Amino acid sequence: MRLNYTKNGDYFLPNLAVTEPNGVLNKYGYLRLDYLKKHKKNLYRKLLMQDKLTKHLISVSEESQNLVDFLIENYKKNRRSD
Repeated sequence: MRLNYTKNGDYFLPNLAVTEPNGVLNKYGYLRLDYLKKHKKNLYRKLLMQDKLTKHLISVSEESQNLVDFLIENYKKNRRSD
């Protein structure tokens, strides 16, 4: 990974760009964000600096929502057969 820097006064600041997300963050995406910030600070910073954090959070949101939907459908099927 290579970063470009811009001199601002006496300091060099990294040129960071944030891209717009192509999905929606749900409860589980925000829970993952909170977990990364509190317990996995290095991974959080790495994903943030590589502009991969939003993509990661959206992926977690989608996967967890798919799992919840699957579990609910299975629960409904099992309740009907009882």
